[in-house]
Amino acid sequence: WSYSTAFARYGDEWRLSKRILHQTFRAESALKFRPMQIRRTRELIVNLIDDPQHYHAHFATFSSSITMSVIYDYETSARDDPQILVVVNAMEAGNVMMTPERAMILKLFPFLLNLPDWCPGSSIKRDAQISTNFADEMANVPFDYAKQHMANYSISSRSSMVGEHLQRMEEQDETLKPMFETTLRNAAFTAIGGK
Repeated sequence: WSYSTAFARYGDEWRLSKRILHQTFRAESALKFRPMQIRRTRELIVNLIDDPQHYHAHFATFSSSITMSVIYDYETSARDDPQILVVVNAMEAGNVMMTPERAMILKLFPFLLNLPDWCPGSSIKRDAQISTNFADEMANVPFDYAKQHMANYSISSRSSMVGEHLQRMEEQDETLKPMFETTLRNAAFTAIGGK
């Protein structure tokens, strides 16, 4: 989960990531998301009326759809959306791995990370690799979608955090663009992880 701003070291990238998050989610700026939130709330109400037994899935879809729309300008499908599944898989794997018990085991026995995969006791290493793969996917797949979406539909993608800041990135000096893009990806990962 090294993409997360919460785990980043203090420095230029950390400050830029915090600035990106603040510019997107401060009270005055967040007002532009209200029409989308109202539309999603209406969809939630219709889903609850049509199928009240699956209310848990409706609320999960509601929160995920708002988050994905705000950050990536992604319109989710009603059920089993592939982008949402990427986020859910990463969050579940991360929640399993990031526990105080596992951290204490690795702190007391750091050699466990050096054991071969076939050796008993190396399940922590395998689980960490699985979690890392899911986190990489969560950071890259939606971000790459947003970049592609912006290239195809530059006007509508201005209403998302990534789209808005990718446009700002075009105004940056060429030497700063790779750092800005990496920081924007990390800020988006942090925002999705904070949902």
